[in-house]
Amino acid sequence: MGLYDRDYGRSDERTPWDRVQNPRSVTIILIVINVAVFFVDMIFQQGGVSQLVPWLAAQASTVKQPWMWWQFLTYGFAHDPNNINHILFNMIGLFFFGRIVERRIGQQEFLKFYLAAILLGGIIASLSFWFRGGGLVIGASGAVVATTILFAFYYPHQEVLLMFVIPVKAWILAVAFVAMDFAGALGLMGNSHTAFEVHLTGAAFAAAYFYQRWNFRWLDLEVLSDLPHYFRQRSRRMKLKIHDPDRKLNQEAAEADRILAKIHASGEASLTRSERKTLERYSRRQREKRDQS
Repeated sequence: MGLYDRDYGRSDERTPWDRVQNPRSVTIILIVINVAVFFVDMIFQQGGVSQLVPWLAAQASTVKQPWMWWQFLTYGFAHDPNNINHILFNMIGLFFFGRIVERRIGQQEFLKFYLAAILLGGIIASLSFWFRGGGLVIGASGAVVATTILFAFYYPHQEVLLMFVIPVKAWILAVAFVAMDFAGALGLMGNSHTAFEVHLTGAAFAAAYFYQRWNFRWLDLEVLSDLPHYFRQRSRRMKLKIHDPDRKLNQEAAEADRILAKIHASGEASLTRSERKTLERYSRRQREKRDQS
């Protein structure tokens, strides 16, 4: 059975509204952001020197400066503008493994997992540089390794094509990656600029996430998706309107129908907080109307 013959590799039919509310792939969005940052940095570098890396990279000084802690995340979206292989291999790994893991655990959960892997890798790298007396790290490789290892935990016997040619079981590939990173961290890989400690942090995080059955459902990112709705509602309230209760009820009924259609297509978990409140409010009014009659 091929990789995309399984349930997690099949496409689904969704309405245009669903595509806006829940993009088809968080993985693709992450790739687009990484590639966009790479080309902006490549275009505006001066004399072959990056103008973005000093700002985005996690450095030895980052851990000592709380006002710079945003670098623990931004480093994961920056790559060497003079080495296209740096971003190319990271994005290939994210493309092939990220989409499948995303379908397994869900879009928001995958985004939280990916960003958490970046955050942990950045903190470990910064601490390591602090003790060693200098250095900086950029690149998505720590989060990509975490994604690859998590894929191997979920589908250990799935065959993947190493270098697009050699079929290898996912668990064997994962073991090989971790072994090479350990060898690199011990200095057995020669003089390398690879952040092996970030890779190992990503692998350890993926293992803990899988075996401890962690999830980030407690970390609500839906508030971000509610912001456009909030500002639309606020702008409407600021406008002078003639009170029309029937029109308001009709709009609410239409909105409830749309939300119910969304539940049918994507499940209740796909609803935003504002949609849940709208549906609860509409249901309550319908019950009151039935009680009055």
